[in-house]
Amino acid sequence: MAALDHIANLLLSLLAAIAAAVLGALTWLEAALGHAMSHAGIPPGAQEVVLVLIAVLFILAAVRLFGGLIRVVLIVVLVALLVHALAGHGMVMPSLEHSHPQGSAH
Repeated sequence: MAALDHIANLLLSLLAAIAAAVLGALTWLEAALGHAMSHAGIPPGAQEVVLVLIAVLFILAAVRLFGGLIRVVLIVVLVALLVHALAGHGMVMPSLEHSHPQGSAH
């Protein structure tokens, strides 16, 4: 049973690493696009609309490109990013670093 637990933990760690990489890439993209749009004189409200549309395009791309569990993980991450943006916090998601549940041994 310990081997099965180890494999499950390894897979969950892999999924967390993939999610962190996706969030890092999206954060970088959001910052770069925001900077470019600010320099182009696009107002903040219009910037948010553009960034939400880009998030929706990423969701559609994830559905088309990835299969199985990876697709589900990416969709959940991107939908969370979209909800976070629509809540007025911008497109930048909180970091996954140091977010281990209490009581877990890492």
